[in-house]
Amino acid sequence: MLDLALAEAGAFRLVYAQKLIGDKRNAEIRAPMIDPIELPVTIASRILIVSAASIKARPSWRVAGTLFQQVGGVGIDDSITYGFGPSGASVVDVGQRRILLNNTELHVFPKFATEHRFRFEAVRWLPEVTLGIWEYIGTEADTTEELLQTVKVDLVRIEAKINQLANQ
Repeated sequence: MLDLALAEAGAFRLVYAQKLIGDKRNAEIRAPMIDPIELPVTIASRILIVSAASIKARPSWRVAGTLFQQVGGVGIDDSITYGFGPSGASVVDVGQRRILLNNTELHVFPKFATEHRFRFEAVRWLPEVTLGIWEYIGTEADTTEELLQTVKVDLVRIEAKINQLANQ
């Protein structure tokens, strides 16, 4: 179980805040009005609070877009698939979360590396959105390993009891 100190003062740090304005001409070719945004920073935490707001959104619109978690430096030769470019380290998507519109949400991504990159892709019909992202910098503890060790000890004890009963 993940144990976080979310209410702790200073547990989150703002890493990105920007109003993204799309190009309405893109709608004519059914392309997203807002270009994909690569966050200009790498983030050590896998726990983020994401806020996406738009006053120009219709009441029926519920989703602002998708936030992709990326890991850089993955050693593959992607020139094999694309037919061009140098081989070596690539950036790959390792997780994604749907970001709701006019909402603030906590997202916990998988931990694949010590630093992650993130990319936001807005839904194609959204003309503008203000995107805010906070990184969790508080304490993080995972009690899953501790619970597994407890279960292992209990299984050994149960197995010993079963063997004891079988030998009677």
